[in-house]
Amino acid sequence: MTSSDAKPPLSAHRRVLSKDMGVLHDTVEPFAVGHDLQALEPDVPMDGLVNALGVGAVNLVWVRYGGGGVIVDTPPTEGHFALCAPMAPMGVEYRATGRRTTSAGSLVLSHDEAMRMTPHPTEGCLVIATSTGRLADHLGAHLGRGHAAPLRFHDGGEGLVPSSIVERTWRYVCDVLDDAAAQGGLHPLAERSLEESLLTAILLGLPHTGTPKLAEPADRVPHHLAGIIREWVEAHHHRPVGVTDIAAAVGLGVRQLQAVCQAEWGMTPTQLLRGVRLDRARAELSVARPGPGAITEVAGAAGYFHMSRFAAHYRQRFGETPSQTLMRA
Repeated sequence: MTSSDAKPPLSAHRRVLSKDMGVLHDTVEPFAVGHDLQALEPDVPMDGLVNALGVGAVNLVWVRYGGGGVIVDTPPTEGHFALCAPMAPMGVEYRATGRRTTSAGSLVLSHDEAMRMTPHPTEGCLVIATSTGRLADHLGAHLGRGHAAPLRFHDGGEGLVPSSIVERTWRYVCDVLDDAAAQGGLHPLAERSLEESLLTAILLGLPHTGTPKLAEPADRVPHHLAGIIREWVEAHHHRPVGVTDIAAAVGLGVRQLQAVCQAEWGMTPTQLLRGVRLDRARAELSVARPGPGAITEVAGAAGYFHMSRFAAHYRQRFGETPSQTLMRA
């Protein structure tokens, strides 16, 4: 993806192909943050492409301006969050301090300082945008308590894990979104999972005012809640629920839920939910009547809506395919 000849991210979600800088700007801005454009070489026509879509409360937009390139001016983002992931080194200037640098990785736009960027004209840049409120809510869900102070990202320092997690995650998400478009769309549960994956990668891989709280060990939780957790998962596994739903239902933070599941069953909450779904599916397949759509119906009733993923998880758990179980029935 680092070459102009490679297929760009979100290719299945093209918004516009245009030589008009105004059209490109007006297509990008609703998915990113407020910004102004000016051409580096006004006499050279643009050759721009914009791919974009929203995933829950997170917007993803990939833009290539082409032509002689552009200058992008952004005001302070304040309560918004925007991360630029240029496909090639990008010049960056902080307007208030005059500091200049070159970004070749994840760059968070400043909350309180205007910035000027010169992205590569043909390699393009991916922008991930959401609100700091949505990130703070996601942080609070993991901590099991609200994050009252404004969430602000630092220009320096380190996150809890290597920052490469951010790029690995957005590349994975873009691949899944392109594949889903070819298969007719994305299930709401899958969309929510992708949104939370992006939010989690940002909170873990980038330094911010909530990082110290994330680094604190999870509070000890009475293990009598393990039975309540299991009962809730058994009762709701067929619905489009995820880890945050389980935690909220039993009154825990995600980290506390993870601690209980690890101590009680030696697995993550995701593995617990997946195991319950697969066990229920196997039980149904064992007594089902073979026929067209039988496996899809059973998988959907167990909470699975992506058949290739269901088949892979099923074989990994039981050592046989769903169709083999069905034929034995």
